[in-house]
Amino acid sequence: MDMKTIRDSAREKLKGFCRVCPVCDGRACAGQVPGMGGVGTGSSFRANVDALSRIRLNMRTIHRIKEPDLSLTLWGKKLSMPVLVAAEKVSPCTCSNSKMSCSRPCC
Repeated sequence: MDMKTIRDSAREKLKGFCRVCPVCDGRACAGQVPGMGGVGTGSSFRANVDALSRIRLNMRTIHRIKEPDLSLTLWGKKLSMPVLVAAEKVSPCTCSNSKMSCSRPCC
């Protein structure tokens, strides 16, 4: 399987959602919903793509570390790995038993 076959398949499967551009930078799909390039003008998406393109990783694949330690201490709390969830919008609870906002499904 070559890249042309993969791109053709992706264009077919993502039709209406993504143009499968050679470089996904949000320019061709800016402001389209649903669009991979972000909402509005897509300027935030493009700025993020530009910023990430300036980062270079120096992969060091030959080393003596057998068991890498992925833990992270953030604000005094140790995490086993550097994975965090995004913030969630908390909407007012519609449950008749509560006068406060909650993020659980109401009964």
